[in-house]
Amino acid sequence: MRPQEESVAQVMAACGVLRLEEKAEGDAAVYHWRPYRATLADGRHDEIRNLLGKLDPDEARAGLLHAIAATPELNRERELLSHAQPGPPLRVPEHSATQAGTWSVYDAALRAAAGWYHAQRNGQPLSERELAATSLGWSKAWTDPRKRAFERVIDIEFGDALETMEPEVRLRGPLSWTAGSTAVDARVAHPWVSIPARGAQQYGTLDYSQAQGVLVIENLDTFEAICRHSTVPETWLCLWGHGYVNNSLTSLVHAIDRTTACWADLDAHGVDIVRDLQRRSGRLVSPVFMEAAWPSTWATKARASRTCPDTAGIVMLSGTAGTADADIKDTDPPWPARPERAPGQRRAQDGCTLH
Repeated sequence: MRPQEESVAQVMAACGVLRLEEKAEGDAAVYHWRPYRATLADGRHDEIRNLLGKLDPDEARAGLLHAIAATPELNRERELLSHAQPGPPLRVPEHSATQAGTWSVYDAALRAAAGWYHAQRNGQPLSERELAATSLGWSKAWTDPRKRAFERVIDIEFGDALETMEPEVRLRGPLSWTAGSTAVDARVAHPWVSIPARGAQQYGTLDYSQAQGVLVIENLDTFEAICRHSTVPETWLCLWGHGYVNNSLTSLVHAIDRTTACWADLDAHGVDIVRDLQRRSGRLVSPVFMEAAWPSTWATKARASRTCPDTAGIVMLSGTAGTADADIKDTDPPWPARPERAPGQRRAQDGCTLH
């Protein structure tokens, strides 16, 4: 990326249009982050094509109308879209049940809803990957905004509308689960044990009364090291986050309702994991050993919150790290040293919303 493009790229990343990678320049004593490479954010291709004059708004509307024409459940949405003013700009119709803020989210939600209603009429259960592949053209096309918009259209929660395989949660610490002849004791399991978290909450007895807190760890190697070589699991329930936040994990964090901390990688994805875990579990989550990520990352997020309000709530996380950090360190001193960033090391900075 050329220097004269940096300020524009940062603004576009803050609004979710671009995914921006940065790299450190300088030496170990004095260094700064600068934009290195930019790519289009997932799901924003239609908006970019529209801005560049590569997407005809009338063709986009006609294509969506055709996709939902045979779905009577979407008659209201079809009526709203058919009354949209022709020509640019390409906007989501007012009063749409999707409540989407961008065309790409709106378009994906209605196409997915049409595919889902068709499958329901034929008695054909679909997984989220199958629905995305058949209706959106890519099995990994789902994003959180698209899921929420889809839920609003069909008025059913995403996990209940589609066949999903519950991922097991790897854990170690003060927790036991008894269901009939099945007994799991995560305190003595070595190095860890897996349980179907949501199933365990519905069937049998789940005992976590001795847990002082919950520590969610993004990186598998770090999780393994803590389980094998530290005494943290004696008092804290340690969960592996799979590199992302899933419903099984968040449901368990919500049910346990203890002091919750998260140790994620020092990059934008790690910051998003902390934010997503807090939002979906409904619990205050303290990031630990991630201070090196805060100065630039939180500053970027804070700037983004002025133009993208959905991100404003995450800024408060930067002030909550101290308590859980201190509690965990007291549980098992000495804690592994914080990783250092060296000049030339790259990180990814996501826009505030990736639709």
